[in-house]
Amino acid sequence: MPNLLVEKPAIEGGRPVRSGDNPLPKVFPREIGPNAMKYFRELVESGNTANFLERFDKAFASLIGSKYALSLSNCTVACHTALAAAGVGPGDEVVVSPITDYGTVYGIIAQRAIPVFADVDRLNGNVTAETIERVITDRTKAIMVVHWAGIVCDMDPIIEVADKHGLVVIEDCCQSILAEYKGKKSGTIGDIGCFSFDVEKHMSCGSGGAIVTDREEYLERARNFAYARGSIVEDPSFGRRHKVLGNNYRFDVVRAALALAQLEILPRKVRRYSELGAQLNEGLEEIDGVIPCRVPEGSDAAYWIYPFLVEVEKFRVSLDEFGKAVSAEGLPASPGRYYLVPESHDLLNDLRYTYGEGVAPGGRADKYLNKRYSAEMTPNAKWYVEHMLRWPFTDKYSGRDIEDILAIVRKVADYYRVR
Repeated sequence: MPNLLVEKPAIEGGRPVRSGDNPLPKVFPREIGPNAMKYFRELVESGNTANFLERFDKAFASLIGSKYALSLSNCTVACHTALAAAGVGPGDEVVVSPITDYGTVYGIIAQRAIPVFADVDRLNGNVTAETIERVITDRTKAIMVVHWAGIVCDMDPIIEVADKHGLVVIEDCCQSILAEYKGKKSGTIGDIGCFSFDVEKHMSCGSGGAIVTDREEYLERARNFAYARGSIVEDPSFGRRHKVLGNNYRFDVVRAALALAQLEILPRKVRRYSELGAQLNEGLEEIDGVIPCRVPEGSDAAYWIYPFLVEVEKFRVSLDEFGKAVSAEGLPASPGRYYLVPESHDLLNDLRYTYGEGVAPGGRADKYLNKRYSAEMTPNAKWYVEHMLRWPFTDKYSGRDIEDILAIVRKVADYYRVR
């Protein structure tokens, strides 16, 4: 029965904490770097000869703290390019997080490699060294960690496992740009880091991405794969020869000008994301039945989205109903079950429709097509998505906004908590 001693939630007929007349700030409209028009004008007046690609790559590498950066058309192709640069190919296994997006696993499939999902820490949705090592085999080529929601994984133990088994470490940092781990920025801890400049990300130019690395070998392989389409020039009198399969994953020079302007305001914005997230974590700790996602010791969180956990057994409503009640108060929180890749990506179990009958990553059907993917492979990840609510985060929140967000969650929790 409802707790009659607390305020009735809006979904039950009460007054919302934040109504349509006073909504919480949204991601859009975005703040655009003040130099954007200057850079566009420079590009136009140069007759399209101003090399913003090279300027952006140098500035991005410097800000991230890597030797090299290569800008690309989006983060999906950045992940693919990183795998190609690392030499991942048919039949190789890539250990990857089960809580992520299509963009992370696409490159594995495209390289005809085999995704192997490691389970996660229940309290933050990230893979750990223990869960990774549990699924490593003699066919494992690389580890692809995802810094889910902008929370950086506990990387030192993961690097130790990778070194022990001679594996390449690729970081998917599409949600964690500039977030740090023990003084190093995400993307610079492993061998290759992948980033997104998609329309909703911390830094946006509509669409875009990049990889970073300290190894020139990986940079050159990536450039050959994503820019030169696998070609080299052995004889200038003849011209290019396409030696391996490559792609046209080049970044757009017009977007590069906008990205450079966005890069200039990024540190301030990410600091604000991190500060606001830390304030929410502290406040949610005080609400019985609600758990902020755990940030590992030494890690930082940039919070592209803000996730929190609901101990559903403590409430009279389901996770979905809890989310609807929170949304009715003015905070658009909802589950994200589709982030559980082994359950949401049906193509993993039906690749014959992608590659054709009898053709599969690794060649022989018994290496892949007979492998069945399901949520049961990663029970902690399944638990996580069945207890997690999240919403799009923004650095535009004020202190009052954070107070109201906490008031919304507390109001719903107090009303529906089992007494």
